[in-house]
Amino acid sequence: MSEVIVVENLVKKYKDICAVNGISFTVKKGEILGFLGPNGAGKTTTIKSILSLLEYEEGRISVNGMDAKKYKHKIMSDMGAVLEGARNIYWHLSPDENINYFAGIMGLGTNKIREEKEYLLKRLKLWDVKDKEVREFSKGMQQKTAIAAAIIHKPSILLLDEPTLGLDVETKNDIKEWIISMSKEQNKTILITSHDMAFMESICDRILIIKKGKLLSNHSMTELKDKFANKKYSITVKENFSDSNKVSFQDIGEHEIIENQDNSVLTVSLKNSREIYSIFDILKLQNKEILDINIKENTLEDIFTTLTTDEVK
Repeated sequence: MSEVIVVENLVKKYKDICAVNGISFTVKKGEILGFLGPNGAGKTTTIKSILSLLEYEEGRISVNGMDAKKYKHKIMSDMGAVLEGARNIYWHLSPDENINYFAGIMGLGTNKIREEKEYLLKRLKLWDVKDKEVREFSKGMQQKTAIAAAIIHKPSILLLDEPTLGLDVETKNDIKEWIISMSKEQNKTILITSHDMAFMESICDRILIIKKGKLLSNHSMTELKDKFANKKYSITVKENFSDSNKVSFQDIGEHEIIENQDNSVLTVSLKNSREIYSIFDILKLQNKEILDINIKENTLEDIFTTLTTDEVK
């Protein structure tokens, strides 16, 4: 896959605050790239820089091989964006009117977009409400309207800022299916920012993680899971641990013991799953009866927390 977005050593400052501090990354044709970070990490600033909505102090951005500063208007015609809170639509207009308006900005008349508009309104389940004002809609319907308006001109690149914020499960799944179809069936390149870790894990080909404007990680989901391959074992044993029993677990690494009325739960995080046998040996020496064992692999949220808390690389 060819690289359609290239960001090199991007620096953006707001007075004395460096919002983006020298980050570099690429996005490939047809790829769904997730952009994660705590609040204020620089995600939205980076997206607005790619969209030429912000001037940046240092670095270079190219889209489809063209310099973003030099060919700003030409590049914008091949990009669509949905900003957080559906801010790219007019709330006093209907979905039909919003789509017509944004198509007009791109130089497309209503006759040219008739078939595409009907397809989008039906695909995004807006057809029955296409003539109602957007301000009367739920957040999910507003978000779908924003998406339709953003892609009516058939851009090859789409940037989505918090596309699932405040949405119910059904609407979130609708948008998830639509994003996947855009990528896989139409080969569109999609860059997404979100705090919804489960959504990002289920949809993204690759994940960027930033904190305080610096890039901490740039890996596929498979690479992330291999790099942070710890498994969490929760072992429930009969009765509680004595203080002397607890001392035996001091050398096994990160662990937690929760004591209930009739049992205790030992939770331990292990990179090498064979280490669990050492724990079984300790429990056997203590004459502890194992009642239950649960195993949980690291999720994207676990990995994100590790990286942004400890800045492990």
